[in-house]
Amino acid sequence: MEKYTVSKTIGLVAGIIFILSALGFGGLYMLGTSLGKALGSQTGPSVDVPFMFVVLMYILLIGFITGLGSLGLKRKAWRSGYFVFCWSMGLLLLIVFFNSIGALGKAIEFLILCVSGVYFLLGYFVKKEE
Repeated sequence: MEKYTVSKTIGLVAGIIFILSALGFGGLYMLGTSLGKALGSQTGPSVDVPFMFVVLMYILLIGFITGLGSLGLKRKAWRSGYFVFCWSMGLLLLIVFFNSIGALGKAIEFLILCVSGVYFLLGYFVKKEE
């Protein structure tokens, strides 16, 4: 078996899932705001539209780094940076999970915990397969 096969597979799958979720989030957001404007249920001009696009671009960037970053694991500098990225994303998502207990619902909180676990697992495999 080739070196870093498991890391590349997990990284590409997680990256594709992040990119698809960002595109789905953006599509649903655009659909919701346009329907709100068309039906007249929006109370005033929306100030958070640019902020939502920043969040969407951030999620897309994380997806691209996760997916494409797993392809460059043969270089030592990239591998160590990717390891730090994976563990920091896992830690940040774990902090988000603990901060959101009781606020988002059990399913979404469990999803955040699972994504955090995937990032920790990805970082583990990157370090293990060295």
